[in-house]
Amino acid sequence: MSSDVEPQTISDDHKKGVYIRTYGCQMNEYDSQKLYKILESEYRPVDTPENADLVLINTCSVRDKPEQKLYSMLGSMSDLKAARPGMMVGVCGCVAQQEGERILKRSRNVDFVFGTHNLSLVPSLIQLRKQGAPPQAAVDYREEWEELPLGFAEVDTSKNAQRGHVTAFISISRGCNKNCTYCIVPTTRGPEVSRALEEIEREVRIAVHRGSKEIVLLGQTVNSYGIDLNPRLTFVKLLERIAAIPGIERIRFTSPHPQEVRRDFIEFVAANPKVCRHIHMPLQSGSDQILRAMNRNYRRAKYLNIIEALKKRVPDMAITTDIIVGFPGETEEDFQETLEVMDIVQFDNSYSFVFSPRPGTAAAQMQELLSHEEKLARLQTLQAKQEAIMTRRLSAWVGQETQVLVDHRNQVDDRCFAGRISQNYTVNLQKPYDGLKLGDLVDVRITGSNRFTLTADPVSIKGTA
Repeated sequence: MSSDVEPQTISDDHKKGVYIRTYGCQMNEYDSQKLYKILESEYRPVDTPENADLVLINTCSVRDKPEQKLYSMLGSMSDLKAARPGMMVGVCGCVAQQEGERILKRSRNVDFVFGTHNLSLVPSLIQLRKQGAPPQAAVDYREEWEELPLGFAEVDTSKNAQRGHVTAFISISRGCNKNCTYCIVPTTRGPEVSRALEEIEREVRIAVHRGSKEIVLLGQTVNSYGIDLNPRLTFVKLLERIAAIPGIERIRFTSPHPQEVRRDFIEFVAANPKVCRHIHMPLQSGSDQILRAMNRNYRRAKYLNIIEALKKRVPDMAITTDIIVGFPGETEEDFQETLEVMDIVQFDNSYSFVFSPRPGTAAAQMQELLSHEEKLARLQTLQAKQEAIMTRRLSAWVGQETQVLVDHRNQVDDRCFAGRISQNYTVNLQKPYDGLKLGDLVDVRITGSNRFTLTADPVSIKGTA
């Protein structure tokens, strides 16, 4: 619908409030940032649902807890909607894509549901509801990437606002072709589609212009970027182009898939100092039997060979991972093989979860051998091992000199700054320093370690321009 009427700009003081609650992965965080930008002409971000005229719940369906949190939050909306006439509630993300109209039937508090490919429809869904239309569900896949609003990279969400644009999250692809038996993502986000290289570069340049020093590339299997493009591109070619953009100090990416790791990738990471010395390499299990049941398309030996090659070329590389405990058919021997891989690799951190069957996945039809209590016991064993490894890894940093990118305030003392080293550990500076600001690169000496973080004193500061 077109109009000859010049749109009116609404001042922030007169805009309505929007609150977005985000569950799940960084792709969801990225979508939430995009929603803020799409809605910015009429809505301003607020910190709590109580202050909002529009509440959006961006959901995750990888595990069952975020889905449970969705319906718990929807239940709490009744009193809020009664207290704030006209308040609207929308549900988006992977659960929305999967469940669609069933969410509307289950909760009367929901005004509309929209899927992972339908973010640009939100203003229309809001307007329809204002006009008296019944609750709507829009979860159809779209054939092309939704147009990014000009200046999208400048968006701050409540979670990232304190970073002052130091870090920009850039999505390079959507969807996934891997079809792991436990994962619903190929169903909720569709097949893998890569963005045009020029569009990604444009967004990175905007982010740099706005002050970003660090770029985080996002994709379900980020290192398979470009295989669907014509002509075909590689993830390494994308990294080369991004690294060549002036103003970029650091490049991160998540999450690569072991099946797509090639020698040229390892060599590029080793040779280019802008690529951070941290890689998140999902393992999921150390057992070939379980990896086969998961349809992971690699085996234990290949995974360990990749890690060995990375550590050989980049000795200071930090490696983190994902692990699922209690997958259908997992025996005690299978679990011990996972613990053995942890001993061999010495992960800097791991994100571990008890298996929870997701409706619509192949794994949901598999017979489980373990009770929930047995799964939890294994998870506790694994997490205790990881905590011991992480404690040693952190302690080894004490006395070393390294570089910190300052990206937020110290959570304990907001007079002081904090940031992250290339290996992605958070470092808290122990006292205020005159002239230090967000975006500065600081050479520091590590003075102590805590459970998950490090403390340090600056040696020298490379200020921002």
